[in-house]
Formats: sequence, structure tokens, C-alpha cells
Amino acid sequence: MVNFLVEEEITEINRISLVHGNEEKEYEYRRPDYVQFTMNFAENKFLDDLYKKALAYCTALIIMHAFKNGNHRTSLYCAEHFLIKNNFVSLTNQEKIDNIQDWRAKHEKEHDLERVFFQIAGIEDIEERIEKIEDVMNSEYGITIERWLKENYRQN
Repeated sequence: MVNFLVEEEITEINRISLVHGNEEKEYEYRRPDYVQFTMNFAENKFLDDLYKKALAYCTALIIMHAFKNGNHRTSLYCAEHFLIKNNFVSLTNQEKIDNIQDWRAKHEKEHDLERVFFQIAGIEDIEERIEKIEDVMNSEYGITIERWLKENYRQN
């Protein structure tokens, strides 16, 4: 049985990510519907591939941007929490986490992904939105994050 994230966990992860970034006063949960979309997407896609489901949380959360701040950290922390919740063991450390976060920010800027992400989030047709998120998951961006998750989390 797969243990999925619930809305309360995702919002708490965002709060914690803001505390770690000294931005706790910046907490604002703007789009609960985007978190619901992300949860449904992760739960209903990718059969039993838990790494893909973790990547689905990570990718959909950053694209959908449900919070005012901390979306990058929240998206990765949710992927990690999902794996741990499903009996994976973390092999990572803060330096590795910082490195993947830095890579993500640099890659997004170099490829103008923020614009792409906002375009995807604005797509009203759910199936089309899902298709576009899956395209991001299958891009260099998504493949790199999935590889990082596989290198840093092993099933117990």
C-alpha cells in the first residue's frame, strides 16, 4: 500500500521550509485547489513507481505554485517526505540538497522555466495540464531530479 501525502502535510512542509529560510512571516496558502490537483496527479499516475510519484509531487508543486513563498523547497521536501513515508531511507545531507536546489534554480533561469511553469498552471483543461507536467518530468529538468532522488533515497 502506498502512503500518499495529505494536504495538511504539504502545507506544514511549506511552513517548515519558510522557517528554515527565515521567511516564516511570508506564509500564505494561496491555492488549495493546486495542492488538490497535485495530490490527485501523484496518486493516480505512474502505477507503483514511487520515484515517479515523488517526482510528480516535486514537479507539480513547483509548476502549480500554491504558496506565496517556499515553493521550490516545499516541492523537493514533499518528494523526500513521500519517499520516507513509504519506507525509503535518506542517504542525503544538507549539502546535496543545497546543490540540487541550486541546480534547479539555475536550470529554470537558463531555460526560462518560470514562464513555462506559469503557462502550464494556467491551462484549464486538466488532461492537457497533466500532459504538459509529464513533459517537464520527462525533460532534462525532471530526469535530473528523478536521478537525484534515486541516488539519495533507497527503499528500506
